[in-house]
Amino acid sequence: MRLYDEIFKDADGMGLGRYTVAINGGGYFQGLKAVEDFSPQKIVLLYGAGRVEVEGTELAIKKYCDGDLQLSGRILSVKFLSKREG
Repeated sequence: MRLYDEIFKDADGMGLGRYTVAINGGGYFQGLKAVEDFSPQKIVLLYGAGRVEVEGTELAIKKYCDGDLQLSGRILSVKFLSKREG
């Protein structure tokens, strides 16, 4: 966790989240505020600093609790949009 602290030390409390995408499918997203939109091809996650759009195939929410979300399916792209862009 020290590496994350060092990387984000100048983030000015923007409420950044973290995510991990698995090579064999799915992903894990931490620190989100809400799920804004969902379909098997696209999911939009809200964070304090903006939103994340995940695109893929056969996307499904496996678990969602306390700001953590486990996603299954094939993730093809992850795009961050700041509040100014969203």
